[in-house]
Order: sequence, then structure tokens, then C-alpha cells
Amino acid sequence: MEKIETMNPTTQLSTTSTHPARQQRILRLPEVKAKTGFGRSTIYAPSYIKRGANGEFPRSIRIGARAVGWLESDIDQWIETRRIGAAYGRG
Repeated sequence: MEKIETMNPTTQLSTTSTHPARQQRILRLPEVKAKTGFGRSTIYAPSYIKRGANGEFPRSIRIGARAVGWLESDIDQWIETRRIGAAYGRG
């Protein structure tokens, strides 16, 4: 693990936290559609529609006034959970 020092944009204070060395990547809708095979309406549908034995679809995060994205690690983990569930007959 690598310590990363960041600046809080609101307070301009430096904060140090421990994160994996890998940078978190934010995926926009076209990339999420490509990775999951879902369409726009399914991705944006209420979570109870997408919930199944393998868990809830990852929540989007706001990245601007009119923009959202999804953490790539959350999408990858959700895909892997579905893959494992399918291997055991639960997906």
C-alpha cells in the first residue's frame, strides 16, 4: 500500500490516506454499457429491478452538475460476483 497525500478542494487542507497504488478509474455510461451488456434504461433503473441473488448493481457517483460515473472497481467486482454466482447455478 502506498500513502497518497491529497488536497481537499473545499478546505485546501492536505489529507493523507492509505490507498492501493492503483488509481480509481471512473467509467462513463458508454463504458459501463460495453462492460455489462446492459442498456441505458437498465443501468439507470431503480436498484430493486437490478437486484438479484448476486447483489445490487453498483451505485453511480456524481462527478459534475449533470454527469455521473461508476467506479471501475465496483463494476468489475459486480461482474465477477455474477460470474461466480453463475458458476454455482445462482446467476
